[in-house]
Amino acid sequence: MRQAQRSTIPRAQGVTPPDDVRQALGALVSAIGERAALDRLNISRQTLARVTGGLPVRIGTLVQVRQQLQAHAGQGGADHGAR
Repeated sequence: MRQAQRSTIPRAQGVTPPDDVRQALGALVSAIGERAALDRLNISRQTLARVTGGLPVRIGTLVQVRQQLQAHAGQGGADHGAR
């Protein structure tokens, strides 16, 4: 996955999520739905919106999202228990 970059938005703190993370998160939501993705990744709806929208997030948040996405990909990417 690509390196995150410090946000260029004035007064914004954090890093801007790379495109590959944004796309992977969007694909996960498309595949299993928003609620299931939030539960699977253990993130808030605001975090989901910020990452997919390319807004700055804290580096620790981005690390958590990346780790959860990689774990999901390692499980085969399918969620047979989706609601």
